[in-house]
Amino acid sequence: MTGERIKFGQLLPIPVAPIDSLIRIGVRTEKAGFDSVWAADHLLMIPTGIVPNVWPILSVIASQTEKIELGTCVSDPHRIHPAVFAQLTATVDQISQGRLIIGLGAGEAMNLDQFGIRWEKPLSRLVEFTKIVRDLWLRDEVNYQGKFWSLKRAFLQIKPKRSPIPIYFAANSPRSREMVAKYADGWLPVSLGPKAYKRHLEEIKRTAEAAQRPLDKFEPGLFVHVAVAEKREEALNQVRKAKAQIALAPKMIRESGFELELPRDLPENLYASVTLSEEGFRQFEKFGRYIPDEVAIEFSIVGTPEDCANKVEEFVKAGVRHFVLVNLGPDPRFVLDIFARKIIPSYRS
Repeated sequence: MTGERIKFGQLLPIPVAPIDSLIRIGVRTEKAGFDSVWAADHLLMIPTGIVPNVWPILSVIASQTEKIELGTCVSDPHRIHPAVFAQLTATVDQISQGRLIIGLGAGEAMNLDQFGIRWEKPLSRLVEFTKIVRDLWLRDEVNYQGKFWSLKRAFLQIKPKRSPIPIYFAANSPRSREMVAKYADGWLPVSLGPKAYKRHLEEIKRTAEAAQRPLDKFEPGLFVHVAVAEKREEALNQVRKAKAQIALAPKMIRESGFELELPRDLPENLYASVTLSEEGFRQFEKFGRYIPDEVAIEFSIVGTPEDCANKVEEFVKAGVRHFVLVNLGPDPRFVLDIFARKIIPSYRS
């Protein structure tokens, strides 16, 4: 173990849990010694279930906790005006007394196409959105003329407690990682395994250095699925069931060095382009059948408690400083307990 303090967070189980359970899980996550709790900011999700607006839920969790950070994993710049988003997040940050983190991404079709929400030039929109939100938090007056939004003598009558709230970009492509290096306070990709993570983090650092942007307060995070059981096969079975959720896109699998032969009807960036329709579900289920087990194992933290401790250390050595765990079970409380008792204490200096 490195002995360095590493942060551990847990994703709330949307859409499989009702709202009251989500709040209890958030409170329980703090009591277990975790650093953060996160919520998927979606309109629709695969698998299907209960998909609430996450901001009231995070606010309630904030009011019932004292230390744990609260984040979205992730929001997008398309469904809400940046001024409204800046006001909303400043309010939640005030409720939490400065514990909010914002995850932002380029967006997915399931949240946008089915509702007629435009999302052309998503990365350019993400950058402009971020600039406006930060300016409204920090400045007394904002005048801005951009490609997507225009502000004239604009200001907010509420500011966040944390100045500014950290914004992490979800980024799994060369272009989006360039945006991370230039504009984000942290990086929150989905897992490609430790080797790919290390390679991409080094790419971000090189880009930041070339742009003369210091990363001394930058936080490299990781969105990663976790399955833990006393018997390794029980944990592996959970990962096998969730392969399409763990390895979200064919291009990511190939980027990690795995060969993959797919039918032509499956797009290269499946999760971002799929919609919740009969065709979308068919594609998603079909994709899962083509993913080799070793891909899902490489991309996740899976196995016995010892297996998982070793995999966490691999990721730490690759540069991860903030884990966002997607708890696959098979017993979610056992997973929480193993991390609380056997893994997290190893990274508390």
